[in-house]
Amino acid sequence: FPLPPSRVPPGFHTLGAMVDDLDEVAEGREGNNTRVADSGPLEVRPASPGWRSFVPVVLAARGLEGSYFTSELTLTNREARPVQVDFIYTAHRGGGSGTVSDRLEAGEQKIMPDALAYLRGLGLPLPGGDRLGTLAVLSEAPLGVMVRTSTPVPEGRAGLAYPGIGEAERFGEAVYLCGLRQDGRDRSNVAFQNLGTSEEGPITLRATVYSGEAADSRGRVLEEVTLEPGGFHQYTGVLGALGGGKDRQGYVRVERVSGRASFYAYGVVNDQRTSDGSFLFPVTLDQARASAGLTVPVVVETGAFSTELTLTNLSGSPRDLELDLVAAGVRTPDGTARFQLRIEPGQQRILPGLVEWLHRKGVEGVGRGGLAGPLFVRAEEGGLGGIAIGARILSVGPDGGRYGVFLPAVPDEGAFRRKAWVDALQQDGENRSNLALVNTGTVDESHSLFHLDLYDGETGRWVRTLREVSVPPRGWRQINSLLLNQAPKTRQGYVRIRQAAGSNPFLAYGVVNDGARPGQRSGDGAYLPARQ
Repeated sequence: FPLPPSRVPPGFHTLGAMVDDLDEVAEGREGNNTRVADSGPLEVRPASPGWRSFVPVVLAARGLEGSYFTSELTLTNREARPVQVDFIYTAHRGGGSGTVSDRLEAGEQKIMPDALAYLRGLGLPLPGGDRLGTLAVLSEAPLGVMVRTSTPVPEGRAGLAYPGIGEAERFGEAVYLCGLRQDGRDRSNVAFQNLGTSEEGPITLRATVYSGEAADSRGRVLEEVTLEPGGFHQYTGVLGALGGGKDRQGYVRVERVSGRASFYAYGVVNDQRTSDGSFLFPVTLDQARASAGLTVPVVVETGAFSTELTLTNLSGSPRDLELDLVAAGVRTPDGTARFQLRIEPGQQRILPGLVEWLHRKGVEGVGRGGLAGPLFVRAEEGGLGGIAIGARILSVGPDGGRYGVFLPAVPDEGAFRRKAWVDALQQDGENRSNLALVNTGTVDESHSLFHLDLYDGETGRWVRTLREVSVPPRGWRQINSLLLNQAPKTRQGYVRIRQAAGSNPFLAYGVVNDGARPGQRSGDGAYLPARQ
């Protein structure tokens, strides 16, 4: 299952959580997101000297439709020496705020299936019942921090993964969360957090909801929220602010109105039946203005999967876009399907079943299904200022519920050059891992050749190197069941991607699928974004 993108630069952060209407279910009231009090204020300190990452949510709690979410935590130490790790947990529900420590050996990767149980084992005073909070991770050197939050489903598990947020990836300016929807199949929430320290103090955030209709520029302002350092807040059923009927779509602006600490924000769309989530990535206008082009890492249309494209114009002027879908299944001489779209100011367009939509529109080379490849976007004039684009890849389960994941379009400036890492790969009785690469083709027509160095996370040792993995210009390549086929004795590990030849920047990402082999368990995927 091809999932989200390589690296998401500032303004296009990759994060999400299956925080699925937890306030409404666990506390019996809708729209009340009051933090449960602990024994007193918790000191949230900076990493000095050292490194700090912030995880916006970890949980063990009930959701809707009988779901029960737990968070799996992965820590990766690529250093050649052991490091001490300090954790600062700030409870939003269930109490237990506190600080504990652990140690990672040189090259070690630890995967804890239940993050809160792991922290309790280290001495954190966590009580029973539903628990939810944020987590700061401090160490002497940079670590890989990844969380996969999932719930049991009849076929296995369904969930998604998201990385910790580094110091350079935090927000002070307003951000937008696009692609929200509320209807008979989906429901949407929005959450944000104070990423600051005790010295920086509280912040107040304001959320404004927009309908995404070109003729409706009016924003619906929600009640402002003040958060202490480490604080978390969720708006459940956020599109209810638009009123009207049950079927809605829209986007939300989140801005800091007081305080000096940084913040993070994200959206999540949950399927009404499976409770599987698709996370929505925040975008800032400044980052969008800087980009000449955007790349959706993969669009998929097969018998099992379809792709929904979301385009949002956050600017004050209409925009004419040129889009190229590049895939082996496109029946043109260069394998490219070209089409144009116009988006009015403030408008959000959601195109379900993109490839079928292109077929009905008569786009040259597009049939019904059988496609997998990247989508490249440019503007007819100027850059892509104020344009946010993403794709949700969907599959249908046995009961008609859907499993989906949202992929943000990555700006040209966000691609990797020469090297990247993907952590948290797994291969065991319940999981398998894939790796995907995209040659952006933004410089010339050269092929890219990659060397892939595989490491065993349990021992920290190099296992083997796959040499000269080739990807053509503007091409996509996925290596399925990477550990099973290339390092069969490795149950969990990580990979270094080295670009050995070619001039074009690249995208890279991994994905963990539920099921040791295709066709087993739910097949649901959680993406693993690459990092420097």
